[in-house]
Amino acid sequence: MMNDETLLVTRARKQAGQMRTLSEVLIPILLAAICLPLIGDVYLTAVEPAPWAAELGVPLAVVIKLISYVPALCAAAAVIALRAVFVEYQAGRFLSGRASNAFQRAGLCALAAFLLKIFIAPITIALLGGPAFHWRFDPLDLALMAFSSFVLMIGGVLEAVAASLKAENDEIV
Repeated sequence: MMNDETLLVTRARKQAGQMRTLSEVLIPILLAAICLPLIGDVYLTAVEPAPWAAELGVPLAVVIKLISYVPALCAAAAVIALRAVFVEYQAGRFLSGRASNAFQRAGLCALAAFLLKIFIAPITIALLGGPAFHWRFDPLDLALMAFSSFVLMIGGVLEAVAASLKAENDEIV
């Protein structure tokens, strides 16, 4: 008979495996949801430019379209980075350096997505001749900022715990 700790670890590993499988199904769907409209927007901008795109010139209008999708691509990169966490957890390596690094990468990518969406992309687009910059900050943006900060912090804490355990283990040996 298994003790409570073993059952918890087994359950956590099983859930990590399920999340890994789910991520392997959802990541291509997420990328398609971002990239297919991007391809369509770029194609339409190049082939049948809207009046604003014709006025700016097709190459610049295409660049503006590409820039507008960068925040979503960074957010997708954050989701993709978490896949490594599921791989490590499924293998039972809950405090691995790889898992903590993946958490930190995910947090940085999500934070980059937030900054790109709020400031960098709109300002860059305005400087290139697109719509004028005006600050649009909604509750989802605040949630993205908080999420990215928390994920980044979790990665840092896991890294510190792993280093502490390693040092403690080295002392014993």
